[in-house]
Amino acid sequence: MAQKFFELIPPGTRFPFVKTAKYFIALSFVLMVISIATMAYNFSSRGAALNFGIDFAGGSSARLQLAPGKDVPIQDVREALDAAGFESASAVTVPDADNQVIVHVKDVASIDMATAKGCEEAVNAYPKAKLKRPMSYQEGASKMFFVFESAPVYSELEALLAKAGCDGKVDKGTGKQDEFPVELSLIGIGSKIQDELNQRLGAGTVTAIVSSETVGAKVGSQLKADGVKSLLYALGFIFLYVMLRFDLRFAPGGIVALAHDAFITVGAFALTWKEFNLQTIAALLTIVGYSINDTIVVFDRVRERVALSRDTPIEETTDIALNETLSRTILTSGTTLLVVLATWALGSGTIKDFAFALMIGIVVGTYSSLFIACPIFLWVNRRFYGGEGHLLTADDAAATVDAGTVLAADNAEIDEATGRAVGDLRAEAAAKAGGQTSGAEGDAGKGQGVGAEDDEPAKASRRRRRQRPQS
Repeated sequence: MAQKFFELIPPGTRFPFVKTAKYFIALSFVLMVISIATMAYNFSSRGAALNFGIDFAGGSSARLQLAPGKDVPIQDVREALDAAGFESASAVTVPDADNQVIVHVKDVASIDMATAKGCEEAVNAYPKAKLKRPMSYQEGASKMFFVFESAPVYSELEALLAKAGCDGKVDKGTGKQDEFPVELSLIGIGSKIQDELNQRLGAGTVTAIVSSETVGAKVGSQLKADGVKSLLYALGFIFLYVMLRFDLRFAPGGIVALAHDAFITVGAFALTWKEFNLQTIAALLTIVGYSINDTIVVFDRVRERVALSRDTPIEETTDIALNETLSRTILTSGTTLLVVLATWALGSGTIKDFAFALMIGIVVGTYSSLFIACPIFLWVNRRFYGGEGHLLTADDAAATVDAGTVLAADNAEIDEATGRAVGDLRAEAAAKAGGQTSGAEGDAGKGQGVGAEDDEPAKASRRRRRQRPQS
């Protein structure tokens, strides 16, 4: 009993992928223009093409929990941050959490160098212990280091530093035996933001710091460069893989499709002004891997079909292969998209933006495998290879027929051993048999002559149909 399997696309479907490819390529061109225009507008109006997170732009971010019964407008939070002197501060509400805000500031430390120098002068005036050497502190660092000639009183030193503007906790440091090292752990930006908001919006406005992180500007620039390099390396190695796994003419289509997917996903982040951070780079790399997997399945079917139909124009063969993989492509991408949609709907924070990137990437990646990768493969084959081997284009096949190549008749077989038509060989064999019969004595000789000549066509190793050039 034959087993029946579910197929989303009915067998025999013949959607004209190759003929309609120009319309979808035009659609991709429009989407890319919109992405570029959006990034240009963001750069001119907001100062950056994308909403880079602190991973790339540098600075500090704090997620704060506001008092449950206190309704604080987000604009009041922004005004309070500006009044506190935080540079380029921004605040947004967290849509999937109650009474939480995320604050971004460019500050990476709770004190500046001028304040640090004032704290050093205050410590120099400390009467109970003398500094052995100058304070050690780098701008943007979260700790200050002191070395005394005698042991200070930690509580007194902590109060002295706090009065000078260096709030933090004083602890014993590490050093030589005859030295008395002390380190001051400065309060983080999150704590400073909490204190400033409570001071300006009322005590108890900010009840807790949910999360806080700080990235230096130099580290952010390095992370941005590393993120771009990771995408370029991924595309380069995938190009080599496709070139070795299939054929050089397949590789450009795969790489252009992947670059197309990544660029449109980045354009979606520019359009929605969602935060672009390290998690987004991870999502782009995931999209690249998922998309090339789908493209390779399509390429593999194209290669199989071309090998089985050597005399069929390659455009027609490619259409057949794409239609045969269409059901599998839609089912695979559709089930993956359902999981990502669930993650996006139920997730929160960075996982929500990660799922958003995957949603865009899966849709665009599936579309590019069908309408971008294969048309570019056909163009490369036509433009640079001229239909070499069995990869004939429709124009090449028509030109071959016009040049005088005709197909042999259905009953015309060619003997591979001699290169001649089997019908001609049989006619010659019959003629020879007739001549030998007239000159032979007896039925035995007649039988031997017919049998010997009749066996000649049967001795050919193989017979097959093939084209016969016109004489």
